[in-house]
Amino acid sequence: MTAETQQTSPLFAWAQLVRLPNVFTVVADVSAAFLLAAHGPSPAARWICVLAAGISLYWAGMILNDVFDIERDRAERAKRPLPSGRISLAAARTAGWALLGLGVILGSLSGYLPSESVATTWLPAAIATLLAVMIVAYDGPLKKTPLAPAAMGACRVLSFLLGASPVIVVQADGPLIPLHLVAIALGFGIYITGITTMARDEAAGGDDTNLKVGLSLLVIGLLALAFAPQQAPAGFPKFIRTPFAFPLLIAMIAYPVVLRGIRCVRHATPQNVQTTIRSGILTIIPLAAAVAMLGAGPLWGLAIFALVIPAIGLASAFRVT
Repeated sequence: MTAETQQTSPLFAWAQLVRLPNVFTVVADVSAAFLLAAHGPSPAARWICVLAAGISLYWAGMILNDVFDIERDRAERAKRPLPSGRISLAAARTAGWALLGLGVILGSLSGYLPSESVATTWLPAAIATLLAVMIVAYDGPLKKTPLAPAAMGACRVLSFLLGASPVIVVQADGPLIPLHLVAIALGFGIYITGITTMARDEAAGGDDTNLKVGLSLLVIGLLALAFAPQQAPAGFPKFIRTPFAFPLLIAMIAYPVVLRGIRCVRHATPQNVQTTIRSGILTIIPLAAAVAMLGAGPLWGLAIFALVIPAIGLASAFRVT
């Protein structure tokens, strides 16, 4: 198949529409959350089910984003799958809403699948529903408001918590969700809020204020993520409570993104902004791998990290933003 034939194929158009490389960031953070909360890959059926839910909700968000933005894309991005006519607006609308509903159903189901070690829980149903509402809010009424980056960050917070939720049993005398899980989710959310803030008007080279505020939020999110495991309870495995090793690991992972962000602020060009955003999004995978390592050990951390290979490979053919 030639490159021209490939780019006109329906599958290629749908892969463009859902920003295919980005799905590996969802696989990474949902899986990392599950591995952290469960201390391993069991119960596997719940992991697979909640992972499918996370992917469905993410793809729904990507599709509905372009459905809501169709008029703007017709004026500014005529080559995108919907304005170019390679995918009909009706088909995209149907797929987007269907995937949103499927994500909620699968998320809800993940808390009730049989398990010998974990009781049934309603928490995944609640988080999946809230995530679906936030996705629609971001794609629709909030997209053009100053609240848009925070809404996108909230989606990533909920995506992480969704991954952990099938193995969290709500206790009457304790927090709804363990504090260290909430702290890590907030770290990812603030990080994504920063990236989204920097990405505003990326085609024009970005806004100076947005770039500076976004970079600051990105760094704050990384700091929150680096020190969040120290909020773990005393009974948690000892390797999650190392005071310096984990922050150092996060710093090494984050260094290239922060450096690109600083260069982007100093020399704001469309190419610099887009390169920074692309790098920032894909860096979610090694960050999630570090979290997975804390919960389930180095082999599972390495398995999550390996997702960078298909993500980077596909990012050369498909837009990330």
